[in-house]
Amino acid sequence: MSIHPSGDFLAVTTEGPVVRFYDINTCQCYVCPYPREHHAGPLTSVRYSADARVCASASKDGDIKIWDRVSGRCVQTFTKCHDGAEVCSVLYSRNGKYILSSGLDSIVKLWELSTGRCLIAYTDASSVGRQEHSAHAMFSHTEDFVMFPDEATTSLCAWDARNAQRKNLLSLGHNGPVRHMVHSPCSPAFITCSDDYRARFWYRRNVH
Repeated sequence: MSIHPSGDFLAVTTEGPVVRFYDINTCQCYVCPYPREHHAGPLTSVRYSADARVCASASKDGDIKIWDRVSGRCVQTFTKCHDGAEVCSVLYSRNGKYILSSGLDSIVKLWELSTGRCLIAYTDASSVGRQEHSAHAMFSHTEDFVMFPDEATTSLCAWDARNAQRKNLLSLGHNGPVRHMVHSPCSPAFITCSDDYRARFWYRRNVH
């Protein structure tokens, strides 16, 4: 789910191919009335942009779609974003010009909305190649780094967001795949959630 910045609307994905938009105050549901614009497989992720003018969705069909908030229609489609592999997550950059996606191919990609091009591919996240479980990629609070969990070692893989240079792995201490991560929007802190039934809070302590 993704909450509209105003707090009045909710974008929801399910095991079906249709993105649903809810008015929180009235509980009324809206969907795109044109079946050909929907995804062809179950949905995996949905995110509003910071200005809430558009919303991005990801699916097991391998596509990313951009939805206009007012009309509810699909205005852009990125097809086979991860060479046909399931797209696990989508996330807008703060300025709304780029989308960060992750896939079951263990690759994280940065997409430019205006051109539809993949600008940067962040690779070598996994020691075994294609992963079994879905996982989410995220930006650091400054957007200087891109972060993604390595399924085989349950470690955190981080890259310089601008040149894709990979940093040292950080052991996350989980005993199962890390499925979801959320970074603080204003400080060097994040939460990891794993199949080991634990959530762990991480922060960078300033050393003086």
